[in-house]
Amino acid sequence: MNKALDELFVYPKELVDEESKRVIHLVRQWADKEIISKRQEYRENYEKLFIETRKSLNLTIGLQRLTLPEEHGGFGWNNPANAPGIASILTEIGRADAAIGVAAAVKYTILAAITMAPNFDKALCDALAPVYCGEELKTFSLILPGMGNIGQDTPLFLGRSILASVEAESDGYVVNGKDLRPINSGAIADLFCVVCADKADKPCIALVPGDNANVVRGKTLLETGLNASSNADVSFNNVKIPKSYVISRQGVVEELYTWLNLLLGGVSVGTGMNFFEMVGDWSETRTIKGGYMMKENPLCASVLADVADEVFTSRLFLYDLAQTISKPNDWGQSGSQRVYTIAQVIGSKIQQNVMRAINRGLELMGSAGYSKEWHVEKHWRDIKTIQSYLCGVGAEAPVKMDTARFFFDCKDI
Repeated sequence: MNKALDELFVYPKELVDEESKRVIHLVRQWADKEIISKRQEYRENYEKLFIETRKSLNLTIGLQRLTLPEEHGGFGWNNPANAPGIASILTEIGRADAAIGVAAAVKYTILAAITMAPNFDKALCDALAPVYCGEELKTFSLILPGMGNIGQDTPLFLGRSILASVEAESDGYVVNGKDLRPINSGAIADLFCVVCADKADKPCIALVPGDNANVVRGKTLLETGLNASSNADVSFNNVKIPKSYVISRQGVVEELYTWLNLLLGGVSVGTGMNFFEMVGDWSETRTIKGGYMMKENPLCASVLADVADEVFTSRLFLYDLAQTISKPNDWGQSGSQRVYTIAQVIGSKIQQNVMRAINRGLELMGSAGYSKEWHVEKHWRDIKTIQSYLCGVGAEAPVKMDTARFFFDCKDI
């Protein structure tokens, strides 16, 4: 391609300050040098290089501390105004590897509930930052409400079953939950953030250290994509945690969904942009009968246009959501019904658009798209897995109910 991505997929640059642009540029250099420029080597030795590149991103560049306050050794990106910059970082990571992006997105989402103004919890940050955001790479895992079990009544979060519970004791809390499915990294997580129901069936979140002896992990799951995520079902059997490890303020679960939609949206947009680069390079070398370039054929050009269209609009959606989150005085806090619903609508739309872009490109590329050598099929599998956890078949109906509740004032769904 003869044009820079930012010249093609334009975005409101004023949303990202100069400091953020410097960090974004650094991450783009990491993506191009460490992964994109050596796709085949990365593919052939994926598990080893995945760990190495993730360490260089999080420890050498320091992104493990991106959203920590400066007094805790972080970048100080713990204000809603930083939302566009954080989303941009995830876009650059997603261009390189969606699995690394998902791990980062989940970590920043969980930390947002702890460090993001105006709800910064200094005591909890004091306890967690040295252990989970220090000089060793640590993995966070998120467990959200989902589908229930047949014959079992459970507390609900906006129609979604909460399968974990938390109960207060004199010196802390006890967390229980059986065969819970995390979004990511259940087999290797150092810290779990799980949506629980308290004794009054009110939703809250609990932070559970992964090294607790009463945390039981199942077999590593064979998933469509995000191979290195090493996910597994998890059970909590009377796991004791300190009182400060439970966050029960109003709207905290909505906050998780809001930030997760933004940041996973960033990962998927970045993956879509790299797919655009791939299909663009591929189209430059393909000819059809008569020696004409394939991309000059009107039907083929129409398919290529669909790819660009879906990725372009997805990036605009992403920054619209980032701007909404960044201006709580205009639209409300990230846990408000308005911002939560906007995040659900836009997050779902981004995943659908990027998936359609890749599907359309695969139709045109044929065997080149399905071949591992082109890396395109990995992008497809990774995005499909993200979509399935965030807004796939199992989650599509609840997202629509969220939308109906807000826009049409539905009360009983």
